[in-house]
Amino acid sequence: MPVIKVSTQQSLDSPCAGLQHLMTNLQIPKEKIVMIDVIDPETPLLQALDTAVVAATTAPAVIRDFFTTENRTKFSTIYAEFKDRFFDKTEQPMAEMTYRKYKLLRITADGPIIAELGGETKAEGPFTAAFALIKRQPNGESGCLQTNGYANIFYVRDKKGVLCAVRIGWAGDGWVVDAIAVEDPLAWNGQHQIFCPMPALTAR
Repeated sequence: MPVIKVSTQQSLDSPCAGLQHLMTNLQIPKEKIVMIDVIDPETPLLQALDTAVVAATTAPAVIRDFFTTENRTKFSTIYAEFKDRFFDKTEQPMAEMTYRKYKLLRITADGPIIAELGGETKAEGPFTAAFALIKRQPNGESGCLQTNGYANIFYVRDKKGVLCAVRIGWAGDGWVVDAIAVEDPLAWNGQHQIFCPMPALTAR
């Protein structure tokens, strides 16, 4: 579960409607709501891990078609926000890509992650590439994507061009896929992993 950032100027025990909503209506425990003042900006953010090569494609792809039974990939939950943002999107054929996996070393929101990756244009990639990695582990087998319940995060633009963090995780009975705009104040904890396409020259 991602954590929520709030300012220490507001106590978690205050009757603030926003905080009360987080803890009561959304059932988010207090320990998952992180005070932004205690996040040390000097702490390293990302640790580079291994890489994965994704093969080129030759035809456009409608993202909803990735989730048919013909693909023989086991899905547990595809959240409504991902469906609303991505199911009607068509992605064009892509060249071969190499993705670098990073370990997230501290709690942070998407903004600082994207900045450390070099900005939006360097951080983002097609969902087609993310799905290619899912297909290598259709039943939660070991592989590039972690399957321990924590998220694999890809930055992808939705059908309206909004950059989103696409969260992909294994839930024991199938893959879970969700999406959230990067402007959202949610922060990710250090158990998640970030995937970013590498520039062609450095990927060789």
